[in-house]
Amino acid sequence: MIKLGEFKGRRAVIVETKTQRATFLYDDGAKMSSLVDILTGKELLLARKEEKYIPLDYDGSYVDSDCSAFDDMFPTIDPYTPAEGEYEGITYPDHGEICRLPFSVDIDKDRAVFFVESKLFKVTYKKTVYALENGDIKIDYSILNLGNEPFDFVWAGHVMLKGEDGMRLLTSFDENSPREMVFATEGYDQSKLPIDTLMGYEAKTGAAYKFYYLEKIKKGGFSVSYSDGSVLDFDYDKDKLPYLGVWINNGEFKDIYNIAPEPCTAPFDSPEKAKKKGYYSRIEAKQKFEFDIKISINH
Repeated sequence: MIKLGEFKGRRAVIVETKTQRATFLYDDGAKMSSLVDILTGKELLLARKEEKYIPLDYDGSYVDSDCSAFDDMFPTIDPYTPAEGEYEGITYPDHGEICRLPFSVDIDKDRAVFFVESKLFKVTYKKTVYALENGDIKIDYSILNLGNEPFDFVWAGHVMLKGEDGMRLLTSFDENSPREMVFATEGYDQSKLPIDTLMGYEAKTGAAYKFYYLEKIKKGGFSVSYSDGSVLDFDYDKDKLPYLGVWINNGEFKDIYNIAPEPCTAPFDSPEKAKKKGYYSRIEAKQKFEFDIKISINH
């Protein structure tokens, strides 16, 4: 079932199956603002405590907005200004442009299509959300480069999961897989910071840190297991989203508690930083970049 609705004062599309209910804010980058396990009624995405959603203005600060749940980061995470090419001197906005744009939406009983044209780039962005009969939710992405040159970009899923003691991130990596820390709260031994679980909430002081695995993911997707026996699965093509970042916050950042897996086309938060370390992703002129993510909840 798919219907129009509301979330914390914002217009929404609600996608419900027999196992889960997802809410998308089409005026706010078509982000997934909520994901509820139907069986338990538990919210799985991080939701802020404020009663009203804090919108991200086009020229606003991402971290000063609601900064929650599952935003699409495209075409960068960190701000980036190309020194040459078709977009020379144009700054890619902080945490990308897409999460700042209102989308058009077209819905029927089992499908919702969100669409937007970039204000800065010759790019269109479409995501189609399906409510599948088996209870899964599937999101198809199609990004079209209408420009005359290849478009360097990073796409990342900013999947902020609500922190819960005992939850564990499951990936095809292990503790010996090479990785690089991007940032970490001072005062902690980085070698002892967990890579797949939370340490325990400490208001405004608990360690917050982010790292990238340096090798390509061996199996597309990740899972999160919970102490009640439930498992949240994100499945996708490992060749389309070959890299994975992990951001873990035990309370230092904005006094919140979360694990945020970030499946991405390239690591290190911007096309420029990725390229300097030997990674890159691009869409050739007049071509599309397409992929999908399937979300399931199992008990």
